[in-house]
Amino acid sequence: MTLMEKISLIIPCFNERNAIERTIDEINFLLGKTLYEIVVVDDGSFDGTYEILKNRKDIKLVRNPYNKGYGFSIKKGIMSASGEIVAITDADGTYPIESILLMVKKLEEGYDIVIGRRNNLQNFDPFIKKLSRILFKQIAQFVAGEKILDVNSGLRVFRKDMIQKYMINTSSGFSFSLSTTLIFILEGLSVYYHPIEYRPRIGKSKVKYFRDILRSAQILVETITLYNPIKIFMLISGLISGLGLIVLLISLFTDVLSSSFGIIGFVILQGIALYTFSLGLIALLLKKRIVNEKQ
Repeated sequence: MTLMEKISLIIPCFNERNAIERTIDEINFLLGKTLYEIVVVDDGSFDGTYEILKNRKDIKLVRNPYNKGYGFSIKKGIMSASGEIVAITDADGTYPIESILLMVKKLEEGYDIVIGRRNNLQNFDPFIKKLSRILFKQIAQFVAGEKILDVNSGLRVFRKDMIQKYMINTSSGFSFSLSTTLIFILEGLSVYYHPIEYRPRIGKSKVKYFRDILRSAQILVETITLYNPIKIFMLISGLISGLGLIVLLISLFTDVLSSSFGIIGFVILQGIALYTFSLGLIALLLKKRIVNEKQ
């Protein structure tokens, strides 16, 4: 990074009238002389947020006509940003703004993306979200082949030209952060996790846990299938094979199933597992062919 590079800070915002001004004022106080611009994307707010924002002269305001989603708003903000470096934070005051400059400095060391690692996240999540986060993290780490310290933190920094290469495949919804983290890792890019302290949000959360967990699962599978298909087929194949082994053991050591049924079930499930794994190999070969043709 050189001193000539401009930094654009993007804030997606939906119904945050109680928090957005405080967040912008904090940004101006801490980073006012460093940032080139603050880009606020109002995602169709109807609580008076837009009326507050449109009177401010210290931001670049972009608006969606109706609620289009977290990821869509970030991508719209990236396209509207003038800076070579893009930082993203939330409007609700949960992320420490003062960490952004330290994260930007890490780009100078050669990292492609710097993610705010929330060390105290366990203090805020309800049980169902903790469980889903652990599950998604384990699957993501299995696919990536490396440890992921925070897969979906909303505080992150990268260069605009870098994210634009992959933006078409990132989620337009709640899982934008998850998809970008996985894509960068699966593409062999370097990721740095900067430790931060997560804060209580101002106002009421917009997260709907069951809906967003299902959407996150969908995006996780889509991203893995697109960038590392063999891993998702290996996982499914392993589960099917394991199920076959369970059926066989139940038939041999209990009276629930007959031994003949257990053996036949085992053979059938192993065949399905092998077929699934073969599909993964085909998908991997197709991906490599497409990549080679592009190169």
